[in-house]
Amino acid sequence: MLYSVKGVYYQGDLSMLEQWILGLDIVSQSGFLGTRATFLIDTIISFLVMLPIIIMISIFIAKRDYIKLHQFIQFSLLLTTIGALALFFYNVNYIYGFENTIQQSSIDRKEFFTLFTIHVIIVIIAILIWSLTIFYAFNDNKRRALPGVYSKTHKRAGRKALFSIILMVFTSLIIYWVLYIF
Repeated sequence: MLYSVKGVYYQGDLSMLEQWILGLDIVSQSGFLGTRATFLIDTIISFLVMLPIIIMISIFIAKRDYIKLHQFIQFSLLLTTIGALALFFYNVNYIYGFENTIQQSSIDRKEFFTLFTIHVIIVIIAILIWSLTIFYAFNDNKRRALPGVYSKTHKRAGRKALFSIILMVFTSLIIYWVLYIF
């Protein structure tokens, strides 16, 4: 069977997930930021830009002793971020393909792959730091050591996680600019 998304044709058997994603209007619909990106990519980049702000609000909530709400927000944001990044990578890799996406951009293929490799490394590190911070906080909370004994350690780990998330957002914006604006 032959599938078409934005003038790019795909042939062969697609999984049910791929057929569902290709069938969504958000995959092929023009984005709302006025770039070459699709609606899905614009939604993902908008979420990533808001992510540090939402995290800082969550930290403010924790300082006001709404610990359960802070835990829920952090865990939800982590899962949503992993899902958004997976959708982004899937969209760029499998729906449109790297080659097609790079051809629409004015960046050299080799430069892009160097930049993208750096971005992937930063994303992995950020997700790992954030995940470990949440994992240790959950375990410390079960032992009734947080808030309390490990509060300073958690605060330091949270700062590292926030810094890595901001770096991840920054590199995501660079990738977005290179692929869809430049």
